[in-house]
Amino acid sequence: MTFLGVSTDVWVGAILGAVAIPLVLEGIRRLRKWWKESRPRVRVLGPIANDDEMCTIFVRDFYLEEGSRIISFEPRRGVGIVPNVTELWPDVEGRGVSYVLNALGQVGKRHNISIVRMSQDTGIWDTNLIVMGAQAQKCFDFYNRLESVMYAVDSENIFDSETGENVVREDGYGYGIILKARNPYKSGRSPGVGFLIGGYGTLGTAAAAYYFREHLEDLGKKFGSRCFGVVVRASITAGEQTVERLTGYDKVEKVP
Repeated sequence: MTFLGVSTDVWVGAILGAVAIPLVLEGIRRLRKWWKESRPRVRVLGPIANDDEMCTIFVRDFYLEEGSRIISFEPRRGVGIVPNVTELWPDVEGRGVSYVLNALGQVGKRHNISIVRMSQDTGIWDTNLIVMGAQAQKCFDFYNRLESVMYAVDSENIFDSETGENVVREDGYGYGIILKARNPYKSGRSPGVGFLIGGYGTLGTAAAAYYFREHLEDLGKKFGSRCFGVVVRASITAGEQTVERLTGYDKVEKVP
């Protein structure tokens, strides 16, 4: 059978080619874009990006003294008392965890994620881990026990773990750190990693977590799969979304 002197098979092939080829090319373009954007994120997260690998997120929590009153405020109802609450998460921990979970979602990490309150941590190290904050005991153990830890925080300063040199802080800013270290205590055959996302004060922690979410791809392009440490800061008056990385403090493990 022919149409305008051309066989039906030729017409069908031409039509399919006109439709299928652009669809295939568009699919390849999107696949390349996805690979280009996701690959740095996967590399920097390491085994945490694997949906089959366990990741434990540690958050600080608090207990209220008996008889303490919690005050709530709702714009339409005003001030009220919240009864029967004895345990609290700091506001910054809640925001920080939401940023971290969003970052994990960027690489499709949705399973095998556990959130552990530090008050209930029995000494968990045999997993890939993310520690929120910088001045709790879990954080101090992170600095002292994990390998290739670039920075640490004490009661007064953020300092270089190798040289002991303090990070110079300016008034009007909150400072934070993002660390990736090697976790030698992880069980199983795959290597273990640990991240610490925290700061000197609550704004520092919020700024570090926000930067982690927004710049995960940039961290992957800069550091790849290596351990690293970066220092960030955000304006006290403007908030965590004004966070900037102080690239002069970037540190990365040396490859032999």
